[in-house]
Amino acid sequence: MSSELHVVLKSKDLLMLQGVLDAAGYGPASSVSNPKSYNVAAKLLVGLFHRGMTSEEDLTMELERHFGSIMSPISPPSFERTRASIQGRPLS
Repeated sequence: MSSELHVVLKSKDLLMLQGVLDAAGYGPASSVSNPKSYNVAAKLLVGLFHRGMTSEEDLTMELERHFGSIMSPISPPSFERTRASIQGRPLS
């Protein structure tokens, strides 16, 4: 028998965790341009949440402690060119 505790994340929990990631600069652009960092940050947050850390402020501080200051929320130019190409938009 497994002694692991399985915690089910609710929609509101996932939205809160995504909000913490977004506020720290791990938004859609960073998930595409640097998926490894995004995945590691997301796994860290989910793990901390499962261990009982549910405060947005505490989770944000843990991200900063592990990875340094907030990532730039600005999309890199290569991401914007790729997005424009896929969407069939002219480059600005």
